[in-house]
Amino acid sequence: MRSKLALIFMLVAGGATAQQNNLYLNHQVHQFYEARLQEKGVTVHTSIRPWRMAEIDTLISYDSVFRLQRLPGEKFPGKLVNWIAYDNMVQVNTSDFHLSIDPLINFSGGIDLEDNKGLWVNTRGLTVSGDIGEKKKVSFNTTFRENQAKYPTYLTSWIKDYDVVPGQGKVRSFKGTAFDYANSSGYVSYSPNSYFNFQLGHDKNFIGEGYRSMILSDNAFFYPFLKINTSVWRIRYMNLYTQFTDAINGADSIIGVTRKWGSFHYLSFDAWDWAQIGLFEGIIWPNNDSTLTRGFDPNYLNPIIFFRPVEFGLGSPDNALMGLNLKLKPMSDLIIYGQFLMDDLDVAAARNGEGYYRNKFGMQAGVKYFLHTPDYRHAAVVLAEWNQANPYTYAHKEPVQNYAHLNQPLAHPLGANFREFIIYGSYRLAYRYYASGRFQVAMTGLDSSAASNVGSNIFLSDFTIPGFPDSYGNFVGQGLETHIFSADLRAGYLVNPKINLNLEGQIFYRTYANDDRAINTLQFMLGLKTDIFNQYYDL
Repeated sequence: MRSKLALIFMLVAGGATAQQNNLYLNHQVHQFYEARLQEKGVTVHTSIRPWRMAEIDTLISYDSVFRLQRLPGEKFPGKLVNWIAYDNMVQVNTSDFHLSIDPLINFSGGIDLEDNKGLWVNTRGLTVSGDIGEKKKVSFNTTFRENQAKYPTYLTSWIKDYDVVPGQGKVRSFKGTAFDYANSSGYVSYSPNSYFNFQLGHDKNFIGEGYRSMILSDNAFFYPFLKINTSVWRIRYMNLYTQFTDAINGADSIIGVTRKWGSFHYLSFDAWDWAQIGLFEGIIWPNNDSTLTRGFDPNYLNPIIFFRPVEFGLGSPDNALMGLNLKLKPMSDLIIYGQFLMDDLDVAAARNGEGYYRNKFGMQAGVKYFLHTPDYRHAAVVLAEWNQANPYTYAHKEPVQNYAHLNQPLAHPLGANFREFIIYGSYRLAYRYYASGRFQVAMTGLDSSAASNVGSNIFLSDFTIPGFPDSYGNFVGQGLETHIFSADLRAGYLVNPKINLNLEGQIFYRTYANDDRAINTLQFMLGLKTDIFNQYYDL
């Protein structure tokens, strides 16, 4: 049966008969579908995220995921309940046009018992989605959110240091102790046939199977991009052209940030029905070179090429990265996954001693197991994941060319020079009730002063590395050894699956300790919120 499903999917996936919008890039939303997408023999390139709904609807329908029973009849109380719990707020449906408008809210309040202070988030916004044409070859989505929030002490300090809310953009002070910030995203998606999908937008992307990605994650803020996905046989090939900003190093005196460009290739191949292999390469280069006129470099526009020989041939100092993503399905309901990211390597110099600074690697290993009843009325997922990055990974001699966007890493929130272990579990009952727990144990090495560079701060230049260019003896955790533990426990009720509107309670505990200081957080929150973006506060 599974092989038949896989065959059907291969024949129709990406066919321009279903909406071309993306499924929301949110771990909880993806878990509704993932157990079936990860079945052995099902050919879906799940490492390229967000997933496009045209790809998954042919295999898993919305109704089969949620199986919710609307109230019958045309009386007002029933229609009101159906509108709140099942439908989009506003809908327009014709033979060649679909439009939906829904609220984006987060009305949450709570307390940090360690500091005995109130916490709250006040978010108001809208998401608008639509499809154009009888075959729905063109789809679009846009979101806008206006926010005010008061965060616990550790997160407040982090925001003041980097001038952004994690993944949500720049901030300004609000009533002295809180923050005010706004953000928006959007894209247009077009599939002319079953082989190609083009997306032009301002949003996020993610490569991998885990909670984190060491290759490209959704940790940083939205950015403009052009994305081309090509699907042929067992192959998926993604071209991603982006523009990033740097507001820390070399900021332009007029616009306040420095622009830089990124070009990425990702080739995913279903080698067998139990193994999927992905190859990644990326290049980051500044908008302005020594002549101040470089802009987008057409040498990196070619969609089928190896970047490293091009960079070498140009004699350029651009930041090149290469990576491997691997997923194994030894049995149904179990996947084993991993990543390897190489930012830099000098084999000849490394032979002269251990811990050479240019051996810049990032690694991930994880396992994910799914438990469910045949009708998925009861469903659970358990994940265990290990991540590590050597000192100075993702940094560069020219800091503007680091692997970051708007003051945040494009891969792991901790930057580099760390080890981390994560356990995550989630359980869903009767499609609407859920509980989850995430536990993080991390060790990182921090700079002991503003003048030091031990490899965790990817916004510092490699020229400031002690002993540069002959820096040896480096190891993960060097510097001010810092230990982080966090536990995030949640339980809630899914009010409306169309926009993942949840009524949720949360207990969050975090300890952060080194020889200089210790910060403890114990947070209780209750809120009504639409979760359509991941928010990483475990940093």
